[in-house]
Amino acid sequence: MKDINSKYVKWRPSSTTLKNVFYIFKKIIYLYYYINLKLFFFLSDNDKAVIGFLVFLILVTSLALLFVLYKMFLLKRKRSVCQIDYFQLIPLTPEPLRRVEPIYAEGLVEAYVSKIADESRLFMDEFQSIPRIFSNYTIKEAKKQDNQSKNRYVDILPCKYHSSFHKEISINNSSCKPKKYIAAQGPKDETVCDFWQMVWEQKSSIVVMVTRCEEGNKIKCAQYWPSLDRETEIFDDFVVKIRSEQHCPDYTIRHLILNNREKASEREVTHIQFISWPDHGVPGDPCLLLKLRRRVNSFKNFFSGPVVVHCSAGVGRTGTYIGIDAMIESLEAEGRVDIYGYVAKLRRQRCLMVQVEAQYILIHTALIEHNQFGETEVSLSEFHSALNTLRQKDGSDPSLLEMEFQKLPKFKKWRTFNTGSSEDNKKKNRYSDVIPYDFNRVLFRLDIEGNQTSDPEDEDEYSSDEEEESNEYINASFIAGYWCHKSLIAAQGPLPNSMAEFLLMLYQQQTKTLVMLTDCQEDGNDYCCQYWGDEKKTFGDMEIEVRKTESFPTYVRRHLEIQSTKVSRKTDVLEVDQYQFLKWKGRGLPENAQELIEMIRVIRENGNYDNSRMNRNIPMVVHCNNGSSRTGIFCALWNLLDSAYTEKLVDVFHVVKNLRKERQRIVETIEQYQFLYTALEGAFPVQNGAVKTPPANDTTQVINETTALLDEPNSTSGADQKEAEESKAAESSEQEAKESSTAEAPPAEGEKPSTTNGPAATVEL
Repeated sequence: MKDINSKYVKWRPSSTTLKNVFYIFKKIIYLYYYINLKLFFFLSDNDKAVIGFLVFLILVTSLALLFVLYKMFLLKRKRSVCQIDYFQLIPLTPEPLRRVEPIYAEGLVEAYVSKIADESRLFMDEFQSIPRIFSNYTIKEAKKQDNQSKNRYVDILPCKYHSSFHKEISINNSSCKPKKYIAAQGPKDETVCDFWQMVWEQKSSIVVMVTRCEEGNKIKCAQYWPSLDRETEIFDDFVVKIRSEQHCPDYTIRHLILNNREKASEREVTHIQFISWPDHGVPGDPCLLLKLRRRVNSFKNFFSGPVVVHCSAGVGRTGTYIGIDAMIESLEAEGRVDIYGYVAKLRRQRCLMVQVEAQYILIHTALIEHNQFGETEVSLSEFHSALNTLRQKDGSDPSLLEMEFQKLPKFKKWRTFNTGSSEDNKKKNRYSDVIPYDFNRVLFRLDIEGNQTSDPEDEDEYSSDEEEESNEYINASFIAGYWCHKSLIAAQGPLPNSMAEFLLMLYQQQTKTLVMLTDCQEDGNDYCCQYWGDEKKTFGDMEIEVRKTESFPTYVRRHLEIQSTKVSRKTDVLEVDQYQFLKWKGRGLPENAQELIEMIRVIRENGNYDNSRMNRNIPMVVHCNNGSSRTGIFCALWNLLDSAYTEKLVDVFHVVKNLRKERQRIVETIEQYQFLYTALEGAFPVQNGAVKTPPANDTTQVINETTALLDEPNSTSGADQKEAEESKAAESSEQEAKESSTAEAPPAEGEKPSTTNGPAATVEL
């Protein structure tokens, strides 16, 4: 072929090829007649008949073989012509790729720091040099009239080479395994049947959904699975049943049964929906996607087909997740990554994969996080054996537990704390080295009259303008809980000049639970001013009164009523339960960790934190003397227990790392870090070789009546329902669990809003 870019050139066999074919055919005919003549003169009639039949059979077989070879040759010619036609119809991309060297594991941080400098200039130049669309392959199948309605976006279409049939999907490779992923757009109502057909034909057992069905009042994806109340949905030849649904803060796991009515067979499909990707930008914490990856990998098996990954368009978030997963594989297998080259490779298979610069940077930060800290998450079933391994020491070398603690970033001065360190507010800090960061300090105003209930869906109670207008200051910080972004407040013990502000903070935040971890005085030092008394007390415009006191061996529970003197309505009285822990003295740790765990269990039960989403969204205030040392340990245990009850998983390292980012001097010593492990060890003891876990309602896993044969311990079918009818408490708990499971995502109001436009890597130089 003279010119690959010339107009269509038809293939014609050369004269030499034709001569060779005719020559072979002529020799076969000559051989046939020669053998017949020899047989005629030298063999008997019977021998002639047998030999003649064999020769005839050989001749027919030879002719058939020649025919097959000729057909294969024609097919090869047709494919060659088609490929030439494709390249002619769509010209090659003229833009060459940059030469970007792969990054070795030990150089990830250095590469990130150099590229993020000067407002991410190098990241921007590098990302923008990758062509948005590689036009090597035709997309005419996607543009057919019958298929146009199946495309969610007209400019994001799969190329034919990577899509065997048009379902608006592209099959992508990882760095180590071909055809590991299927990148798809979010199914439309018109394509749900096609979507399930694709899942069936590709033998996919895992579907990763990186979007909500609706975001910002826009439909992003059709709901292609049945809800718990409907149980079953029929899509042409496919019947989809839901077995269970488990809600977690950042994702929802659904176990589905996909039944093919035509073939009378069924398969299990695990559907994992990530719900913490913000409407705009990317998740601020790359650990969320690393955690999602661990969940997805936990459901994989040797026989699983490609993992289906989709968002709305199937390029931005989808490409980011695939990029993170593939690059971690490359990092672990080769010790280096070529993120630039892999994104270009993805775009050759599907246009616009990893759509924006922030997503490109997110892949880098996720790899840094994984490379620096590894996987520190442990399941409860393996917790005790893992802890024994962490505690083992070899001579004078530090234990794995000590090495894990040493890897924790300190985050010193990583955020500003200008308000708390100003001259006007210095006297309101008990200690000069524990000052709240500006980004998460608790704001309040003195001009609010009445007990105003805040909207749970409004994460930020005050706007930025209100923050500028508010000159009031208190040494207190919002702390992210397991379920909600601002479910905890860490505060120092009130000073004489901050009693009114402390009560006003409780009043405006609608606090229902107050935890005190010190005495008012310890070892002759003032740790906290007593803000309550036997009779009603008044501090500024705030009044507080103790209505009831209950004493227990390890803690005291007081029922408080707080009211503003500016209003007199009974409805504006705030009722607060205060729990004062009595077994924590001096600078040490509680002698018995289980006494603190028991008080936490009582708080969870009395505050209905396991069943009520509304209570999870109302901040619980925790204070000690400085709002960090003891308060940090309590907050860490609170979040760890939430995770253990919900997912049967704990990650002490990650919880402490996040707390350190939100307030100074949290879990400063190895003894405090070890205490967290010890407390969890006692909270989940081993009995008969298995970890005993108390029943928790956070695990909103609901089994339908139609799947009673699954024999789940918390089933609500058959005999379990009969037992539930005999117990009023069990019936009430079951009903609450069902109600909490019907929503698409559990903490719809008060979710942790990771809404930054660029992720932050954990980098300490």
